[in-house]
Amino acid sequence: MWGSDLVAQRPEFFQVVKSPFDDTEVVCVKALVPDYAIVHVQEADIYGNCRILGPSYQDALLARAARKTIVTTERIVGTYRMQEEPKLTAIPHMLVEAVVELPGGARPGICYPEYQTVTWDDHKAYQKAVKAGEVPQFAAKMLEGRL
Repeated sequence: MWGSDLVAQRPEFFQVVKSPFDDTEVVCVKALVPDYAIVHVQEADIYGNCRILGPSYQDALLARAARKTIVTTERIVGTYRMQEEPKLTAIPHMLVEAVVELPGGARPGICYPEYQTVTWDDHKAYQKAVKAGEVPQFAAKMLEGRL
């Protein structure tokens, strides 16, 4: 932070304060609270209990930070699956507003272990759509299976 101009540019997010431990100056960052998080997982039950099989990255934290979370999932499973091994529930139902079964919903990325291969052509098409401001059209093609 000290080498950037972020503190000066965004004072509503960054504050310089004295550390309570040694009186050095530190930069504090305001917590972000998004209105919605949309997270894709491998398994969810109808109540919104979710399993992330493989790397979870920031998804579980994002679900906790957001006011409301919408989950898309490769497959909806019975609640008994969550009860068999509750410690595998990465996102609990009380954080989830809605569950949508959407196989392949992580495309053009991957959703380990179902989709372990990356289609570079799809990534290039996505990058092109971002640069052109055409993400909704790209998403429509992806959802319709035209990519």
